[in-house]
Amino acid sequence: MRTFKATILAAIVSIPLVSAAGQEPPSSLEPVRTGKVAFSHDARRVIACTAKVEQNKTTCVPSRQVADAATSLTLRPVASGDVSAKDAREPVQLKLAKEAGQVQKLDLAVGVWEIEWPGRNDKDRFFVADHDEFSVKLSTEIGGCTKKKNECRLKTDRTRLEVSIPERCRR
Repeated sequence: MRTFKATILAAIVSIPLVSAAGQEPPSSLEPVRTGKVAFSHDARRVIACTAKVEQNKTTCVPSRQVADAATSLTLRPVASGDVSAKDAREPVQLKLAKEAGQVQKLDLAVGVWEIEWPGRNDKDRFFVADHDEFSVKLSTEIGGCTKKKNECRLKTDRTRLEVSIPERCRR
């Protein structure tokens, strides 16, 4: 009789173990808190420069046309005190389409991220909060105008890359 009771007791105790078989335990390393970040890129090329004289001061006014906006960048997680568990975030490669203004939305884990954009020396950082939604706008201007005395000249060897991040998200 004791053997029978021990067998029944063992069977009752092991039932929860059997019902969980085949299921993986939840991982505390997987980021579950995310925010949605929309990325877009506009590119313009300066094609001409016009001198404008106003109150004896000459300024250069560039004429621009839309350029191919295809670009790629890397989003790198930055370790910070905002992420409580072991940081499991991985770098994200982002390729934006050649059509200006196309938006690509990403779900990014909570924390600080850094933008690595070839050609731009500054490393822009932003913070993603849980359930946050915001936009990061990239812009490229190829070429520019220079003023010499009262003349404006087109400079084709200049490229300016800018990143616009909402102030509340900047880090």
